Amino acid sequence: MNDGAVTTTFAITGSRFASILMRRHIGRMWWAYALPVAVCLGLAFLDIRFLLIALMLVFVVLPPMLFFVYFNYGLDPLNRYNVMEKTLVADTDGLLLLIDERYGLKNRVIRIKWGDVRGRGVQAGCLLVYLHKRRGNKFIAVPLEAFATEQSLRSFITLLDTHSR
Repeated sequence: MNDGAVTTTFAITGSRFASILMRRHIGRMWWAYALPVAVCLGLAFLDIRFLLIALMLVFVVLPPMLFFVYFNYGLDPLNRYNVMEKTLVADTDGLLLLIDERYGLKNRVIRIKWGDVRGRGVQAGCLLVYLHKRRGNKFIAVPLEAFATEQSLRSFITLLDTHSR
C-alpha cells in the first residue's frame, strides 16, 4: 500500500444492489421492453385482443425477464462482492478488495488493476466504479457514507479520475 491510499470498510444491502443493477439495465435497455408493449397498444386500436397481449407482456413476460437479468448479472462473482462486508483499499496500483472472512471464500483478496476500471458514476447514494469485463454490467458500489471524511471521498475520486480509462 502507498501513503496516498484510501481505505474504507462497507457493504450495501441486497435491495440497494438490485435497485442499482435494475436501474442501470433498464436505463440502457428500456426500448427493448417498451417497444413490444407500444406496438401491441398501437394495434389494440385495430383489435382489442392486442390490449390483452400488451397486458400479458407487462405482467407475465417482463417480470421473469428482469429476474433473468438479476441472475445473469447480479450473481456474477464480482457483482456479488457488493453485498458482502469488505474493506476497499485504493492506491496508485489499483483497487484491493479484502472480503470479510465470515463468508468462507477461498480467495478473500481481489486485486483490480486501474486498467480494468473504466469510469465512475453516482446512483442510489453510492459511488459506482465501472469495470471492464467481457460481460457488461460489472461495478463496485461504494456508499457515499462509507467514507469517514469528505477529504477521503475526494481522494478516492481523484484516484479514480487519474488512473481509470
